Amino acid sequence: MIDKPLCIIPARGGSKRFPGKNIALFAGKPLIAHAIETALESEVFDTVLVTSDDEETLDIARKYRANLALKRPDELAADEIQIKTVCKYLLEYFTQNGKSYKEFAVILTTNPLRSADDIRKAYKLFKNKDANYLLSLAAFSHPPQRAVKISNGYVKPFLGVEYMKRTQMLEPLYRHDGSIIFAKTEAFLKEGEFYGTRVVPFIIPSERSVDIDTPLDLAWAEFILENVLCEL
Repeated sequence: MIDKPLCIIPARGGSKRFPGKNIALFAGKPLIAHAIETALESEVFDTVLVTSDDEETLDIARKYRANLALKRPDELAADEIQIKTVCKYLLEYFTQNGKSYKEFAVILTTNPLRSADDIRKAYKLFKNKDANYLLSLAAFSHPPQRAVKISNGYVKPFLGVEYMKRTQMLEPLYRHDGSIIFAKTEAFLKEGEFYGTRVVPFIIPSERSVDIDTPLDLAWAEFILENVLCEL
């Protein structure tokens, strides 16, 4: 059993909203390069693995010195395939090939403002809390309790009028921003879910929590990098 965790960087080639998203340039490098370099710089992992169905993505991963660039089976390349399914396949693949990991992490390419120090701090928290899972979280900028819907042409509170209060009176809520996941392999394979037992939060500051799904998100991340983070 390998004590240092496996780092999984999933990078499927197809994206309908943003074709070529994982290899789009950010600060002069492909997004996937930032994920690889940050994971390697953290020195947390035994192996930094990129998995993709796209050969160009895998070639870029090798160029930026990922420890392993592994082509995933065609059945794991479809739009509806979730990351947890890919992780289960990879963990079982490694076990079958004589490398069983006690823990693993998921680092998405779409969060280029995440730092190596974030990964180190998140892993330390994960270990100290004896957690089964850790999820990076970012606070919602607007309370989701105040969401509204349009019903038969009219606006109605989605959760009920009792939640239409001042922000300060509502419980703070968060979202998983995709920056970092840590998990114990045994718990994950048993539960098949990242929202399982004993999940601890790791809060990512709003100025570094950018999840890129569209070209506009990419432009916004560039703006933050050049005009906000450079001054911190």
